[in-house]
Amino acid sequence: MVFTNKESRLFIIIGTFGPTSVAILLTGLKSGRNGLKELLSHFFIWRLNFFWYLFSFFSTMLVVMASIGIHLIMGGKVPKFNDPRQIYLVIPVFAYVLFLSVLGEEIGWRGYILPRLEQKHSALFASLIIGLLWGLWHLPEFWMKSNFHHQIPFILFLLQDIALSIVLTWLYNSTKKSLLIVNLFHAASNTTLGVLPILPMDTGGDLRPLWIAVSLLWVIAAIIVMTNKPAWIAHR
Repeated sequence: MVFTNKESRLFIIIGTFGPTSVAILLTGLKSGRNGLKELLSHFFIWRLNFFWYLFSFFSTMLVVMASIGIHLIMGGKVPKFNDPRQIYLVIPVFAYVLFLSVLGEEIGWRGYILPRLEQKHSALFASLIIGLLWGLWHLPEFWMKSNFHHQIPFILFLLQDIALSIVLTWLYNSTKKSLLIVNLFHAASNTTLGVLPILPMDTGGDLRPLWIAVSLLWVIAAIIVMTNKPAWIAHR
């Protein structure tokens, strides 16, 4: 099944802003103005160790570059990189992704659902549940021919989202529940995947670099959990 372009735009709009819209609506209905103020206040938690900003902006880039390097060592073809003279485009692309994509999701996933799941479950279980829901939420895009998701196996995308969910939970809990850091990391990750040649349309259909990247992401997620295992398996 492939949706029409008109239907695709509708699903993209719903998929982009659905989680945040629902989170704001439910918070407003249940907790009123004070609840909304509390939810949105997490965007202004910015006085943090500089490490969190470095990690948010550059960690995905390092993973992708390492993945491309491993791919080349394994005999893969050199992917076609963008013209380095167009590096200035990274900033507007990042801003576009942040304000017209990521902000429509993260208030819902990390700002609303995560803390509520952690009230009853461990951080690891909460991360796995959100990662699964997050991946399934994007499922309609895999039936849209014009969308890049159509060229990626859904299981690969789902594994990526579950691992990213663990990383994002770690960021959220380690930064006093900063939605700013969470959104910066998510936006930087999406921007990196759009700028560096790792997606199938940039590698001639070769999925190996992306599989390597997701594998490295799982290594990072495992390290995060194992280095502070009690905090990840116990209820908060």
